[in-house]
Amino acid sequence: MRKLIIAGLAAASVIGGAGAALGQPVVVERWGHWDPTWGADPGPPPARIARRWHHHENHWYEHVHHCMVREHYDVHRDSYMVGHRWVSCRD
Repeated sequence: MRKLIIAGLAAASVIGGAGAALGQPVVVERWGHWDPTWGADPGPPPARIARRWHHHENHWYEHVHHCMVREHYDVHRDSYMVGHRWVSCRD
């Protein structure tokens, strides 16, 4: 009887573990992780800027967050205003 109970518990744990693993959503964050406390999600970079981020896509949101601390940052230009001119944001 004991062997039957142990075998049943072992089978239940294997089935339960597989079900939990298959039920977990897989989140692929192509542009990195955007923390909602930073503000509204800026979305992916514009096409002309995305070329520059081709091999570093997963760092885009981190870059935007670092640049947002500067005044007058524009995510669409990936630049911020200094005086009367736009300066490219390089973090």
